[in-house]
Amino acid sequence: MQIIRNAYNTYLRRYIAPRDMPYALTAVVLGFLNHFLYQLSGGSAFIALICPINESVWEHLKLLFFPILFVSAAQYLRYRPEAVRFFYHRFLAAICAVGVTIIVFYTYTGMIGRNFLVMDILIFVFSIFSAFAADAYFCRRCTKRTSQAATFSLWILVSLCYFVFTCFPPDIPLFFSARR
Repeated sequence: MQIIRNAYNTYLRRYIAPRDMPYALTAVVLGFLNHFLYQLSGGSAFIALICPINESVWEHLKLLFFPILFVSAAQYLRYRPEAVRFFYHRFLAAICAVGVTIIVFYTYTGMIGRNFLVMDILIFVFSIFSAFAADAYFCRRCTKRTSQAATFSLWILVSLCYFVFTCFPPDIPLFFSARR
């Protein structure tokens, strides 16, 4: 426990706002739970839209995107920041987490030739924390105004991509189910 406390005080506190930390941790827990929810639901079609249905990288990106969306909605309801700015920065942060996951996963598996469960879990946790660090950065640095329609359309568009590509995955490696 002391190691975790020291890591938080030394590294994470510099990059993630203290009031965001419980939401980052909640996103990690939701991601872990979402990994098993599809099987526990008996293959529910609705659950398949937001939880991974196979071992492809694309499906596992849902473990980042949707928990970040859900904890963002909860955080918005609790603190009531300016909605458009808050959700725009959080969207950018979620996309950064997806990008970090793809880059790190394919880099290490390309170098080693296979994936390891422990490394995959560490990448997931690192990506969630990266998202919240990116959000803090965007909140401090970005003053550009965006429209409400654009902000919420981005969330909806990416969500729809997850829904459509879950049902109709393209024939490219991102969508191939990994063999363990």
